[in-house]
Amino acid sequence: MAKSPDQPGFAEGQAKYLATPEVPQRWTLKVASDGRFVIPAAARAAMELGEEGKVSVYVEDGILKLVTPRVAIRQIREMLKPYRSETGSIVDEFIAERRAEAVREEQEN
Repeated sequence: MAKSPDQPGFAEGQAKYLATPEVPQRWTLKVASDGRFVIPAAARAAMELGEEGKVSVYVEDGILKLVTPRVAIRQIREMLKPYRSETGSIVDEFIAERRAEAVREEQEN
């Protein structure tokens, strides 16, 4: 069945592909003989790659991964969120615990 011109599809280039964490947007890049490639503007925007242009690069299970400092920091903060203190500064809590421990040790001696 032929599509009418008002029905967008992949062939017409009209449909927008929305990336999600489950289905990431993908690009096919040409790698030059010296190993260089150009990251498309849409990919740079999705990576939050700013003017500084710095990325960390690593290979995981044979997959080249590039991570910007901004995204890496956000991932680390998210990973540490369960350990964050709800009452205030974790440093203040640590100091208070050490002082209480010192008082208990003094009382024992």
